[in-house]
Amino acid sequence: MKNKNIFIFVLFVLFFSKSYAQESTLAKEKAWYVPDYVKVQFAGNIGFVSLGAGYQLFNKVLNTELLYGYVPESESKANRIHLITIKNTFPIYRKEIGENLVITPIAGFTTSIDIGTNSFTTLPSIYPKGYYVPNAFHFTLFAGALVHKEFKKTKIFSGIDFYAEVGTVESYLWYAITSKEVTLNDSFSSSIGVNFYF
Repeated sequence: MKNKNIFIFVLFVLFFSKSYAQESTLAKEKAWYVPDYVKVQFAGNIGFVSLGAGYQLFNKVLNTELLYGYVPESESKANRIHLITIKNTFPIYRKEIGENLVITPIAGFTTSIDIGTNSFTTLPSIYPKGYYVPNAFHFTLFAGALVHKEFKKTKIFSGIDFYAEVGTVESYLWYAITSKEVTLNDSFSSSIGVNFYF
């Protein structure tokens, strides 16, 4: 009986020390700068195609992403466009719609800078003072919905989001409000994307 108790005690210690070691190893493996997911987005005023990494912050109240966006000449009808964007998405609420499946209305905003040759942060000397405003920075507002699927068994990704959004750039919205030539419908565009969670 005494040997049985010792055996159970040893198993108990080994089990919990192993569990603790695994938890500690997992905690150490993911540093603060390692992203929670990677993103691929099509359209949405931040590039014809955008790629980047994202972080879930404040107990998943905010998703913040750093993205690189590219627009080829065939789509821009001018030079190629290169954009760097910080995108902030707020999940409004989450509703389970099936096994390991959650739908979430979302809203948010982005800040983008054009790092190519199509824009300027200060007015070039060839233009009269006040003729143009700097056009390298843009801000967008958007809203949409995403569906999240959690994977039970995975080696690489733990889950995936599919989402769709409708948004506008601040300058498009301004023209829609102040100009008769641009309607409110003309100022909005749509986008779709995928997030792959680690």
